[in-house]
Amino acid sequence: MTTTEQQPALIGGTTTPWWTGTKPALFENIEIGEQFGPFEITVDDRLVKNYVFAQDDPAAGALTHDGAPAAHPALLCNELLFLFYANFDGNTAEGLHTHENISFHSPIRIGEKVTIGGRYVETYERRGQGYVVMEAEAHGEDGRPLVTRRGTEIMHTRAADVVGGSRAPAPARAVTGEALDVTPAERASFDLAERTPLAPAATRISQEQMYVFSWGGRGFSNIHTDAAGAKKVGMDRTVAQAMQQVGYLSRMCTAFHGPSFVTGGHLSVKFVNPFYVDDLVTARGAVLGTVDHDGARHLESEVWVENEAGRKTAVGWAHAPVAEG
Repeated sequence: MTTTEQQPALIGGTTTPWWTGTKPALFENIEIGEQFGPFEITVDDRLVKNYVFAQDDPAAGALTHDGAPAAHPALLCNELLFLFYANFDGNTAEGLHTHENISFHSPIRIGEKVTIGGRYVETYERRGQGYVVMEAEAHGEDGRPLVTRRGTEIMHTRAADVVGGSRAPAPARAVTGEALDVTPAERASFDLAERTPLAPAATRISQEQMYVFSWGGRGFSNIHTDAAGAKKVGMDRTVAQAMQQVGYLSRMCTAFHGPSFVTGGHLSVKFVNPFYVDDLVTARGAVLGTVDHDGARHLESEVWVENEAGRKTAVGWAHAPVAEG
């Protein structure tokens, strides 16, 4: 359940708006290699509060880095997603997020000036829809990586025509959602039995949270920020942004792995069904076992988000190192 106090939309995060593009957000306007940024953003207290409120995740703003107050790098994921607003008119965007690969590298000191940038690396067509792939990253003032992502979207589609439908080949392995009937694990350990459930994280999404997360406070009207935008594309109510589900999974995995997920966690998520304003959704997971990542031993889990009816809205995998002791 949402416990964070409802608050007005805050902007913060930068003094020079870069999200002022004018090109129509159409698939035919995409150019491979097109650059967005680099842009500088000060991760100020308001930007952190935005994320904490929108994701119902107070812990994300209560980290430390080199002894200073810090925030979770997940708060920059939406900034990286919306980088294309630098060249394209965000109010013409009618895309649908399908897949996200994210790696976390370091907390962000509150007040730190970070650099973000990205580029389109691939386009393709399938079933009459145009897909675009963007790679983007954020770095701290000292050049250290904070977060990297590779995301896939259907560009400029009528959301009501495709939302909830399968738009990609079936993955090589499936997320089953199977878990042992045991007490969920609060902390990661290589000693956990396969299919041990992770302690879940539940949130009931409000329109205020969706408005803040999807940049309503920066002047954007879309299927996430207002009912009129949703009805314009054939939906009867606002739908939550897919990247919010990444935040829910990150919240659960960070609680499970601790600091090692902030400095070495990975998420691969596919968005399979929508969830809507006022829906109660729960991030869940089940331990799979150990995997090798760049020569290091990580613990991998199957992860998913489900609504009150038990229908999965996002599915994927997460892995991170396990802290000693």
